[in-house]
Amino acid sequence: MALFFVLFLLASSLTQGYAQFQLKNEAFISLLITQNGLDFMKELLVNKAISSLASLGLPNIEKTVKIPVVGSVYMVLSNISSYHIDVPSSHVKPGETGISIIASGVTCNLSINWYYSYSTWFVPVKTSDRDRAEVQA
Repeated sequence: MALFFVLFLLASSLTQGYAQFQLKNEAFISLLITQNGLDFMKELLVNKAISSLASLGLPNIEKTVKIPVVGSVYMVLSNISSYHIDVPSSHVKPGETGISIIASGVTCNLSINWYYSYSTWFVPVKTSDRDRAEVQA
C-alpha cells in the first residue's frame, strides 16, 4: 500500500510539473469581437472621418472651352471647402479580411467661389462675372 501511495505521489508530481512546464512555454491571446464593440468603433471612426473631411479644402478647378459664336469661355471654381457633413445611417459588417463600414444618405455642404469670363470676335468686349455659391452634394 505504501508503495502504491509513493508511486501515486510521484506520478502526480510529474503530471503537475509537466502542466506547469507547458504553461510557461505556451502563450495565447483570446479576443472576442462583439457587435456592440464593432458599433462603438464604427461611431468613433465615422466621427473622426467627418471631422477630418469637414475641414478639407479642394484644389481649384479651371477650364477653358471654345463655344461657336460665343468664343472662348474661361471658368474657375476656387476656395472649394466643405463645412458640414451629415451621415444619417451607417453600419459595420465584419468580413473575412477585415471590417467594412457602410454609410448611406451622406450629404456634404460646400462653399465655392466661381468666376467666368468670355469674349467673342463679334463683340470685342470681355464679359465676366463672379460670386459665391453654397452647394449640397
